[in-house]
Amino acid sequence: MRILMLTSVYKDEFLGNKDTSTNIVNSFVKEWKKQGHEVLVIHNSHCYPRVIHEIPEKLKKSLAARMGFAISDYDAVKEKEYQDNGVKVFRLPIKKFIPHSQPSDNVIKRQVNKIVATLKKEKFEPDVITGHWASPQMEIISELKTIYHCKTAVVLHGTGYIESPKFNAEEYLKNIDSLGARSLSQAKQIKEILKLDKLPFVCNSGVPDEYLKNYRLNTEKYRNIKTWKITYVGRLVSYKNIDSTIKALSEIKDVKWEFNIVGDGASRTELEELAQNLNCADKVHFWGRVSRDKVMQILEDTHIFVMISTNEIFGLVYLEAMAASCLTIASKNGGVDGIIKCEKNGFLCEEGNDKELHSILNRITKKEIDEISNIVEMGYKTAREYSDSEVARVYIKNITQ
Repeated sequence: MRILMLTSVYKDEFLGNKDTSTNIVNSFVKEWKKQGHEVLVIHNSHCYPRVIHEIPEKLKKSLAARMGFAISDYDAVKEKEYQDNGVKVFRLPIKKFIPHSQPSDNVIKRQVNKIVATLKKEKFEPDVITGHWASPQMEIISELKTIYHCKTAVVLHGTGYIESPKFNAEEYLKNIDSLGARSLSQAKQIKEILKLDKLPFVCNSGVPDEYLKNYRLNTEKYRNIKTWKITYVGRLVSYKNIDSTIKALSEIKDVKWEFNIVGDGASRTELEELAQNLNCADKVHFWGRVSRDKVMQILEDTHIFVMISTNEIFGLVYLEAMAASCLTIASKNGGVDGIIKCEKNGFLCEEGNDKELHSILNRITKKEIDEISNIVEMGYKTAREYSDSEVARVYIKNITQ
């Protein structure tokens, strides 16, 4: 099958840390290629005036903390053709001046013409066109449907565009066969906002198959715990609510604990000051950015993984923590609500609620080893159901059936 992928975000691995993009879409593309499909990627990169991409890194981090998204280096958004795991990627920038603004009709037409010319040059006639992020994918795919008459789909990563009266989602959907969401809770929101007849399909990410091969079910680490090891992995930004975890832990007096914060970001100084003010700085360890192997090592040594973000679309790290036999606490109505079932294979907490989190942590530390082992085992089994290869297979099934 020939699959054309359109996306606003596609990580260029050649650029390393210069490209701050997530590699969500890369994973699907990589697996489809391995599964025998012919895939071509069009990266509709949001390109601001070059001076914006070249501002000092410190200022970029500050802006990212306020805006909720990172500003990539100019090399990560400018026009480029390259290969990623044997798949051709064409980065075709769309110039923008205001974040989250919608491209004009003329800009969309020019982008469609560029894509059609690229496909003609590559002699690539798609059987399926799918896209990630609402704009400009919905506008472009709606136009491409009239040219290629194939199956079309778009996976939304939020509700911002479709809630705007300026974004004509209903019109674009006439030429889009399948609509997806990154979580069950988000699918329900989208159905309600757009007044859809059926629920969008859920397009989950997976854990790389090679990671799952390295993780083993380990309930023994919960026997005779002297110090409970709690971990967070991700960017240090305000909406991740890491401060709530520090506050919740600071109130735990009857058991020993330590909190590993793995990652970096604009909120680090603020979090360090909070730990100092709450007299628990000696128990809170900031690791900064570490290698993948080190993340795996920390998770394998972790008892409880906590991330109670606000509006978390989907967190791959939750599944990885479950695969590493961690008791995992996620946000209610977040990206893994529906995957994590409270007290069955993990725990759910109101996003950013330090008092509720404190209560959950207290309950966990008082549970018997058999109950803990059952929850850990169920979490481990859940994670294995969400391998990269499996979720990629389900994704294609959802948009072609």
